[in-house]
Amino acid sequence: MNRKLKAVVALAGLFSLPACIDLDEDIVSGVTASYYESAAGLEDAVEATYAGLQRLYGQERNMTMLEMGTDTWVKGADGSHKQWNDYTTLLDPFTAYTREQWDETYRYINTANTVIDRAANIKTGINEQTKNQRVAEVRFLRALFYFYLVRQYGDVHLTLEETKGVSLEAKRTPKAEIYSKAIIPDLEFAVANLPVTQGQFGRATRGAAQHLLALVYLTRGGANAPAADLQKAEELGKAVINSKTYSLVPRFRDIFCNAPTDAYGCGVPANDARNSETIFSMSSTADALTYGEGNRWHLYFLMEYDVMPGMTRTVQYGRPFKRLRPTEYMLRLHDRAVDSRYEDGFQHVWFANHPTSRPAGMAIGDTSIFIPGVTAAQLDRKYCGKRYRVFVEPANFEAPRTSPLGASCANVTHEYDYRVYPALTKHLDPFRSSVNLEQGQRDFIIYRLADTYLMVAEALVRQGKAAEAVPFVNAVRERAAKPGQQAAMRVAAADLNMNFILDERARELFGEGHRWFDLARTGTLIERAKQYNWDARPFITAGKHELRPIPQNQIDRTKNADGTKFAQNPGY
Repeated sequence: MNRKLKAVVALAGLFSLPACIDLDEDIVSGVTASYYESAAGLEDAVEATYAGLQRLYGQERNMTMLEMGTDTWVKGADGSHKQWNDYTTLLDPFTAYTREQWDETYRYINTANTVIDRAANIKTGINEQTKNQRVAEVRFLRALFYFYLVRQYGDVHLTLEETKGVSLEAKRTPKAEIYSKAIIPDLEFAVANLPVTQGQFGRATRGAAQHLLALVYLTRGGANAPAADLQKAEELGKAVINSKTYSLVPRFRDIFCNAPTDAYGCGVPANDARNSETIFSMSSTADALTYGEGNRWHLYFLMEYDVMPGMTRTVQYGRPFKRLRPTEYMLRLHDRAVDSRYEDGFQHVWFANHPTSRPAGMAIGDTSIFIPGVTAAQLDRKYCGKRYRVFVEPANFEAPRTSPLGASCANVTHEYDYRVYPALTKHLDPFRSSVNLEQGQRDFIIYRLADTYLMVAEALVRQGKAAEAVPFVNAVRERAAKPGQQAAMRVAAADLNMNFILDERARELFGEGHRWFDLARTGTLIERAKQYNWDARPFITAGKHELRPIPQNQIDRTKNADGTKFAQNPGY
């Protein structure tokens, strides 16, 4: 979006200020309730609602809740919230992330409710079409916020009106009712009233609403979604694809190209979400005065390259927080002979960049670290005896070894462990102004067209129409093919089932914030975490961990007049 938002002194407890504030704009102060019943106030309030996206996407809390504890990612060496991966008793109602996400999502729901309530009173300065469009944007966002909550917490409190004072009343509304009374009606309104394209990149569009509504229908009934919901998901996804508003970019690597030069194959500005494939994104900015918390996912998937001989931390290679590393399942999903996504999604080579501390004979720009993506037994011995260090895949990912080849190949020093592993490149942000800057400036892609194709394929497979799903899967796979390997990447109807769909979603969307939701909605979280996430295996429990704990502060502050309590989720 990258638009400049006015600094608005909002009603206390009513609005969360926009994350981006342009101090060159006029400062609006002394705001009263009536301001939000003006055309200018409506625009400011709508933009304030968009600011909530930075609280759902782009921060460490979201990365943790959306990717950690799945079959694709296991905890890395650092970080203090590892219980989200391990599912130990430390994942409890007092956990900071569950409290913060709950409170902030409801804050923005209330912002959305305020916009919707006040818009009806605006009579001048804006035409009805524009007003309906702005309300549709906010209803899209409110649906997205509630959809996030019900998938994480199950039954939650439903309120569709502005909160104007302190209220201690809160009750858990069945999630089926939240779908039928809030999420689906909001998205249907958005589909009917949003334009196909927007003048400002990052605003919600008809395609974004259709994509989200399709995902809602895939999710509402869980693994046993009724045929009617699956058919609606199919129809909505096809509408997005057939609109021709979006198209798959030619190469997988071009979706996230992030190099300031063409060395990586695409030199584009930092906000690379602005491509033909992006349906909806969280906006960020390079303006230090306005980027707020920014998009921080560039920090979390990187390995500890910066302490190795010949290396120092750089903006190009990133600041490695070492929060997540890929599982064995994730790293061995792709057929690397024909599929480009492993090579284009993970970093395997680091070049020496330390100005003084380098091994003898190693120059700036020489290879310093190499991860060939094979086990010690598979390693080509031509890599032995080099000045650079080589790290290989463990034969047993749960028990990696030091010096797997010993003296016979001394530079092959480790198998992957919690500090060393292929680093995800999708979120690298080499455009930051300094190496330690945490606030990234890249947009965060929330929905893209390849996801839509795979959603349609899933809806068809779940309806027993695998043959009809084939072209939707193959469209994604053929784009990912290495040159000349399109035929090898194609699948047939006999290949398609839900395991394949989940595998393909992992191959395409790894590290993009979908995985925990994908597993939870398909009823496969427990099974797949036990199978592929060795840290979660002893502790993750069916009937409990499919939902997050309701934050204890919500339970404690609820004082219902009828004496009822705000119930906790099972097992917590």
